[in-house]
Amino acid sequence: MGLIGAVVIGVSCIAPAYTLTAALGPTVSEVGVHLPAIFLVGFIPMLLVALGYRELNNAMPDAGTSFTWASRAFGPWIGWMGGWGLIAATIIVLSNLAAVAVDFFYLMLAQLFGNPDLADLSKILPLNIATTLVFIALACWISYRGMETTKTVQYVLVAFQLLVLGWLATWPRSATSPTVRPLTPPKSRPTGSTRLPSIPSPPSRQGCRCPSSSTGAGTSP
Repeated sequence: MGLIGAVVIGVSCIAPAYTLTAALGPTVSEVGVHLPAIFLVGFIPMLLVALGYRELNNAMPDAGTSFTWASRAFGPWIGWMGGWGLIAATIIVLSNLAAVAVDFFYLMLAQLFGNPDLADLSKILPLNIATTLVFIALACWISYRGMETTKTVQYVLVAFQLLVLGWLATWPRSATSPTVRPLTPPKSRPTGSTRLPSIPSPPSRQGCRCPSSSTGAGTSP
């Protein structure tokens, strides 16, 4: 397969476009600005699993992976359970991916043909299930053809995902060109100045006798 093929299949397993469409939005709605921390926490078990697979492959290289390793370490029954667990997980994940693909498939058709009603076809349950089964059958057929066919298909799909992500990252969000206006700050007091409360004016001296500041004697107006 080679290094490039392994990297491409690894990127396809991550599925960046699927992550952004099916996982990123709901996660942001739940955790908000804590999303980077959630990603880091989720990366820890993935890193440990990758390290475990590396050590097991170095000690016992085998294409059977979990089934073979569990059988040799714990017996055939545990290996059998591990193998069927992988199959069940693959079926569940594959059906989930196919169901998400169905929603976006009809949304794509609606945008291509300019008919919003086509997007509602994914809400028709029998049609949704039938389309999902078609996508699953297509994925199974590609896997049946072998690793080289899988690698070729993944080349195309990963390149398409990266192209779309790059387009979304660089394409302007609005067709209206931004207008440049001079920044006019509001009038403000000098820095460090404080607004003092207004002091009422002193009463008039007419008609009153006020003490003298120097002698203490009263003065006439």
